[in-house]
Amino acid sequence: MKYFGTDGIRATFRNSFLDEGFAFSLGQALASFMIKNHAKKKRVLIGRDTRPSGEILLNALHEGLKTKGFIGLSAGIVPTPALAFGTMDKKMAMGIMITASHNPVQDNGFKIFSSLGTKLNDSEEEEIESLINFKGKRTNSSIPESFCIIDSYLEHLAKNFPANLLAGKKIVVDLSNGATQETTPKLLKKLGAEVIVYNNGDGQINENVGSENPSMMSSKVIERKADFGIAHDGDGDRVIFCNSIGEVIPGDKILGLLAVHEQRYNRLQNNGFVATIHSNSGLDMSLKKRGIKLHRADVGDRRVAEMMRSEGCNLGGESSGHLIASDYLPTGDGLLTALLVARITYESGKSIDSLCQEIILWPSVEGSFKVIEKIPIQECDSLISNLSEAKARLGNKGRILLRYSGTEPKIRLLVEAVDQTRAKDEFTCLVKIIEKSL
Repeated sequence: MKYFGTDGIRATFRNSFLDEGFAFSLGQALASFMIKNHAKKKRVLIGRDTRPSGEILLNALHEGLKTKGFIGLSAGIVPTPALAFGTMDKKMAMGIMITASHNPVQDNGFKIFSSLGTKLNDSEEEEIESLINFKGKRTNSSIPESFCIIDSYLEHLAKNFPANLLAGKKIVVDLSNGATQETTPKLLKKLGAEVIVYNNGDGQINENVGSENPSMMSSKVIERKADFGIAHDGDGDRVIFCNSIGEVIPGDKILGLLAVHEQRYNRLQNNGFVATIHSNSGLDMSLKKRGIKLHRADVGDRRVAEMMRSEGCNLGGESSGHLIASDYLPTGDGLLTALLVARITYESGKSIDSLCQEIILWPSVEGSFKVIEKIPIQECDSLISNLSEAKARLGNKGRILLRYSGTEPKIRLLVEAVDQTRAKDEFTCLVKIIEKSL
């Protein structure tokens, strides 16, 4: 598709197709899509993160919707999962989040949700793309009416956990100068935690902070003698953890300990868990020992959610920090993930440090490399040949994953092996081939 990627639409504001004109045209296309699919309601909930371009895109999108009779309501600056919940809870026709997630501040984009709070499937995105028409003319600028959803969202999360869940806990929170500034600290405090907040609006979104740059979180956990730390991305649908000594916990360990704990408490549907092709082989082995079947989806939380529905699972996620717990919300939520992990420590009486030792991951090396053009990998003969040879050398004691990013001009390489040195050697060899071929 031309505009939609792995997770919605994302590009550099005013240095690509993404500008006010596109937002206006997208608003018209979404309205046409809803009319075509017999939407019974006319209200559309729109949220945004803290990017300066967000309000500009919001107003233009609202204008486009209005030309075809739909009413845009502004939820203001809210996390993506709050927008998804509000869309479902307040019975909206559609929800639109203006965000570029963990991308830098100059980027922006759109994540689109159905009336049920779920992300759209491929055929729906293709239909919307076919309706985008840049020939539409913008009317005079107008500002949508405000609509508050934060209180109902926080109440919905809080009711699922003990009131003293975090009593006596000291937690460092890095908000990435993003959309979680009002929500995460408020709920953690309500559940009893002492919350130490950083990057809550004093800098630019995602700029050397948050889930993509967890070093500050780690150092502050050590400095403030906290029990653990969490770091969000810009729109709050993911979270990264570190333990009490500042070590960042691999996302696959978090996924694994959640699956194992929920199984112990008979809360894991169909004894299954959904991860992606990117998740470590050690996660697979650790879950298999406990009789849990790991299903692997393509990369993207949307793919995870689709497979959860098809396999009858209520828990799934990505190693990047996305977790979907469909008993609570239809989409990924970093704050909910933090509460679910905290509940494990509450119910087990164990620390995050000790719990993570139950999940043994294989040594891995990974990296991403910028490309000018995403040439199909199958057309690069030398690369394909060397990949095949490397996979043969590893056999069943390792794994290689090479794929293009769905949101950035990058190719990503992951090499796993039972032996760390072997993983590093194969990774180094393949990097040289990638640099020559792409």
